[in-house]
Amino acid sequence: MTRKSRILAATAATIASVALAASVAAPASAAVTNFADAKGDVRGGFDIRAVRVDNTGKWITVKTHHRNLRQGPSVQDGSIALYIDTVRHRKGPEFRFVGPVGFDGDYNIVRVRHWRPVGDAVTFRGQRFHVNYQSDVVRFAVTRKLLDRVYDHRVGKIRVAVRTAQDKPHGDGVRIDWAPRQHRLYPAVSRG
Repeated sequence: MTRKSRILAATAATIASVALAASVAAPASAAVTNFADAKGDVRGGFDIRAVRVDNTGKWITVKTHHRNLRQGPSVQDGSIALYIDTVRHRKGPEFRFVGPVGFDGDYNIVRVRHWRPVGDAVTFRGQRFHVNYQSDVVRFAVTRKLLDRVYDHRVGKIRVAVRTAQDKPHGDGVRIDWAPRQHRLYPAVSRG
């Protein structure tokens, strides 16, 4: 084999291994999806900029990115809710995961029907909620086992929507931002 033949063979083998690695990695990357949201829907830090869904492993995580989240007594408080759809043939989401922004408080997951809460909060272990005020990120995490258990079915693809509700100053109502928009879900994210 000549030197040129060996270089060509080595190059072909490298290209084949890279192509194989890319084809193996593709399904896993489909289970992690980023969605952009329109900027400036609402004033203040509650404006949703992006949503990242990670549907891999034991934990399903969703991170929402905002503009200027603040915490403390002089800021406007509010909440953020993640809607999770796990059953494609049923209209709308099955779960709402809600937590506070701007103050410390409880978070919970409730069942929903037609975008409205039904019954008490889900009490199984396996849910986490955190607001990072330095990076303007809210992180929701729920175990796949918890979602499987509530309706006694295996969760595969999921679709999500996010809603923020910020109290206006002086009790003048609430500023609402939906991602992607009111009572609409992002496209399905495959299970990794």
